[in-house]
Amino acid sequence: MSKYNKNTQKQKPVAQPTPVKANTAKTVQNGEKSGNNWGIWVVLAITFVIFYTCVNNQFVNWDDEDNFIKNPFLKSFDFESIKNIFTQTILGNYNPLPIFTFAIERALAGSLNPKLMHFDNILLHLICTFFAYKILIELKLSKTASLIGALLFGIHPMRVESVAWVTERKDVLFGAFFLPAVWLYIKDTLAEKRTRSVLIFILFILALFSKIQAVSLPLTFLAIDYYFGRPLKFNLITEKLHYFLASLLIGSIGIYFLGQNNSLSETQTNFNILDRLFIGNYSYFNYILKFIFPYQMSPLYPYPGSLSIEFYLSAILLIPFGYLCYKWYKNDNKALLFGVLFFTFNVMFLLQILGAGQGFLADRFTYIPYLGLFFLIGYLYDWVAKNHASKLSILNIGLGIYLVVFAFMSNVQCKVWENGETLWTHVLKYYQNATTPWQNLGQYYRENKMYDKALPNINKALSLKPSTSLYNSRGKIYFDSNKRDLAIQDYDAGINLGDKNPKTLGEVYVNRGAALASIGQLDKAILDFNKGLELDPTQLNGYSNRGLYHFQTRQYEKAISDQTNYLKMNPLNYEMYYERAISKAALGKYQEAIQDFDIALANVKNKPFFYYERGRSHQALGNSAAAQRDFDTAKSLGFTPPAN
Repeated sequence: MSKYNKNTQKQKPVAQPTPVKANTAKTVQNGEKSGNNWGIWVVLAITFVIFYTCVNNQFVNWDDEDNFIKNPFLKSFDFESIKNIFTQTILGNYNPLPIFTFAIERALAGSLNPKLMHFDNILLHLICTFFAYKILIELKLSKTASLIGALLFGIHPMRVESVAWVTERKDVLFGAFFLPAVWLYIKDTLAEKRTRSVLIFILFILALFSKIQAVSLPLTFLAIDYYFGRPLKFNLITEKLHYFLASLLIGSIGIYFLGQNNSLSETQTNFNILDRLFIGNYSYFNYILKFIFPYQMSPLYPYPGSLSIEFYLSAILLIPFGYLCYKWYKNDNKALLFGVLFFTFNVMFLLQILGAGQGFLADRFTYIPYLGLFFLIGYLYDWVAKNHASKLSILNIGLGIYLVVFAFMSNVQCKVWENGETLWTHVLKYYQNATTPWQNLGQYYRENKMYDKALPNINKALSLKPSTSLYNSRGKIYFDSNKRDLAIQDYDAGINLGDKNPKTLGEVYVNRGAALASIGQLDKAILDFNKGLELDPTQLNGYSNRGLYHFQTRQYEKAISDQTNYLKMNPLNYEMYYERAISKAALGKYQEAIQDFDIALANVKNKPFFYYERGRSHQALGNSAAAQRDFDTAKSLGFTPPAN
C-alpha cells in the first residue's frame, strides 16, 4: 500500500471617409480586391516566428494544474468525461470548449504535451490575426493600413499572455470564433442581406462556450451598424435580441459560478462600489496607455491594499476624453468614434467592477478590445497618406521602428512564461509586497523538491499577510521534509483562521489528516479525512488517504468505496486500481481483484509487486500456472517475496 499524501486628448475634425451605407457598398473599392494577398502571409509568418519560442516553454503553476494537469475530466476521452467538461466549471469559470481542446490534445498525444499545446495556441492566434486583417479590409482601410493593423494585432506585446499561457487558450479560441462572426456580420451589413445569420449565431455560441467575454458581440454589432451609417432605430436592437438574450443568460451563469467559487470577493473585500468604479476607470485608461507604451508588463497586477491618488485622479481624464468623443459624434467622425466604441464595448465587462480574479488589470483582457485601437492606427495612417503624403515616408520609418521594438518586446515577454520560476520572479520585479507571487514561487520550488528555496518564499508571503492557503503551503513543505510536527502546527494555524472557501479549508483538513496518520494518530486522522471530504467531495487525496486508513483498519468495503470514488474522478491513476485490487483480495474477491490487477498491469509494467500480488490472487483461485508466471515475472524485475 502507498503512503499518505498531501494535496498537493479641441482639435480640428479629422477627415473621415464617407460612411458606407449598404446601398453604396458595391461602389466602394475594397482594398483586399486589388492585387494579391501576399502581405497577410508575411504578417502571419512574422507573428509565428516571434511566438515560436513559446513552443519550448513548460506549463506554469498558475491555473494550469486545475485546467488540465490535474483536471480529472481529462483523464480519459469518453462520453462521461466529455459530459463533465460541458457541465462542470473550473475555478468558477464555465469555458468548456478550451477544456475540450485540452482533452483532444491529451487523447491524440497520449499525455499532456507542452510543445503541442503551445503550438496550438500559436496557430489559433494566427487565425485570429488573419481575421483581424479581413475585418480591417471590410472596414474600408487600405491594404497597407489593414496589414499594419493586423501586424499590430499579431505582435503587440500585450498579446503575449493570451498566447504563451496555455490556460489562456480561451482567449485565442474565443477570438477564433468571435472575429469571423464580426467579419461575416460586416459582409452581411454591406450586402443588405442576412444570409449568414445562422452561421454567425453558431460562431457566437461557440465563442461564448470558449470565454464569457464574448457577451460583448451584440454591442460590437451595434458599433458596426453605427460605422456603416445604419439608422440608430429600435429595430437594430430587436434584430439582435437573441444575441442579447444569450449574452444575458451566459453572463448571469458566469457571475453565479464565480460567486459560488468565492472568486468575486476573493481579493478586494476592502473596496466598496465607488472604489471599484475608480478601479475600473483607472484600468480603462491604463489599457489605452499600455496600447501606446506597454510598460511594466506583468502576468499579475495585484490589487493595492488601498487606492492611491492616481486611481482617483484618473477620473479627471473622463472630461477631455468624453468631450473628444462628443465632438467626433457631432462632426460625424464615425471612424474615430467607432474605434473607441469597439474598444470600450469589448473591455468594459473586464474592468473589474465586480472584482473577479486576483488582479485589477490583465494583459489578456485586451486581446479582442485592442482591435478597435488597431483600426484607429490604420485609419490615421490612411488619413496621413491622403492629406499629408509628403510626410508618409517619415511615418513609415517611425512605424517600422515602433513595430520592430514591439516584436523584440514580445519575444522577450514570451520567455517570461518559460516556467513557474521565470514567471513569478518576473512578477516580483514589480510587486514585492504581494503574497501571490511569493507563494507561487515557493510552490514551484516545492514541486521541484527544492525545499531550501521554497521555504523562504512562503515565509515571506506569510510575513506580508497570513492566510489559510499560505499555512497550507508551508505545511506541505514541512510534510515533504519529514517535519511532521511543524506541518501539523501550520495546518492547525490555517484551520484556525477560518477560511470561508470550502475547497481551501477542505484541503487543509485532508493534509493534516495525512500528517497525523503518518505519525500513527489514526483516530484523529480519520476525523480530518471525513471533515475534508465533507467540505470538498472532489478531493482525490481525501479519498486515497481515507481509503488507505480503512484498509489499515481492516474496513475493506469502505476502502473499496473510497478507492472507487477516486477512480471515478481519476481513472488513469493505475496504481489506485492496484490499491483497490488489494482491498478486494483481502475480502476474498480474488476474481474481481485480478480484473483490477489486469488494468493496472496493462498500463504499468515496471511494478514487480503488482505481479506478485496478482499471482497470490491466482494462487488463491487455484490457478497455479498463472500464479507461477506472475511470481517469476516479479522475481525477474527484482522482487523478493517476504519470508512468510
